[in-house]
Amino acid sequence: MKYLVWLLSAANLWFGGRSFLNAIHVLQTSKYSQRTDWVFAVLFLGLGVAGFYVSIARHNPKLGLVVAVGPWALAIVVLFVTMLTSNYQ
Repeated sequence: MKYLVWLLSAANLWFGGRSFLNAIHVLQTSKYSQRTDWVFAVLFLGLGVAGFYVSIARHNPKLGLVVAVGPWALAIVVLFVTMLTSNYQ
């Protein structure tokens, strides 16, 4: 279970890093607004680091798994709200 937490936390850091680079206009691969990129960057980077911390420093892989899966559930909600409020033309 420890390795699954590390894998998900590493994926969170990767997605958070890409969202951060899109938010500061280094990458231009995002389909979403800059505000959404910032939300994703903070969400994925913060909870990716928290997943590693809980798993390694606190020795609690179950809580680490919950923290590592958290941004995926929140990202679905943010994407849904973004789709409802954005003007796609």
